[in-house]
Amino acid sequence: MDLPVLYPPQYTNNRIVGGEEAAMGVAPYQISLQGTKSGQHSCGGAIIDERWIVTAAHCTRGRKASDFRVLTGSQILNQNSSKFYYPDKIVEHCNYAPRKFRNDIALMHLNDSIVFDNATQKVELDHEPLVPGSKLLLTGWGTLSLGGEVPSRLQSLEVTYVPFEQCRAAHDNSSRVDIGHVCTFNDKGRGACHGDSGGPLVHNGKLVALVNWGLPCAKGYPDAHASISYYHDFIRTHLSVDETSAEDEEDMMKGNNGHC
Repeated sequence: MDLPVLYPPQYTNNRIVGGEEAAMGVAPYQISLQGTKSGQHSCGGAIIDERWIVTAAHCTRGRKASDFRVLTGSQILNQNSSKFYYPDKIVEHCNYAPRKFRNDIALMHLNDSIVFDNATQKVELDHEPLVPGSKLLLTGWGTLSLGGEVPSRLQSLEVTYVPFEQCRAAHDNSSRVDIGHVCTFNDKGRGACHGDSGGPLVHNGKLVALVNWGLPCAKGYPDAHASISYYHDFIRTHLSVDETSAEDEEDMMKGNNGHC
């Protein structure tokens, strides 16, 4: 295929193309991952526990926990009432392969517990298989058109689930599409693009996937996202690590299928 993979870029902002301003309260689990010094939005992510965020590994690669702050409970970037939390640990998937776009998922542990309220909530993880044509909600801070300005307000877009075989065929059977991905499609001119990498895709109120990569933004090819159900063991292993003994943890860390 002649078209280059356009995202994930290193430390630039993936953006939703063709979205619209999100309805108030539609995604209380949504976070903005920002540079501690710059205060600039770099990636999306989701709250999955009072001290844990899930995002894409390419958002954190080569950086320290202290390089980030996490905005919660706001659909507007950097407003005066914004609530920030600070990571003290980053856990990238042990088999993350940047060049192959595999296992692109990471967890961030916060140094303080998130205070939940109407605007800030964790999202439940989805484990049910999707059926072709299922509608997912993609949210993030993105441009309204390719190359447009970045709005300060959260954007949303409904996208359609594409089965693995169909997605891989659309990408000329590229190995970049693997069983750890959930693929989505929308009309040409609408979809994920530079940013909102790590951003959540939700089905029936449950987290299904995180934005990973795609071909040139919203050009009519399916986008590929990290499957939450595929990486369930990876997520649960680290969320429960404080409740297990070292021996139990070692046993839990054995295995494959997204588990490490």
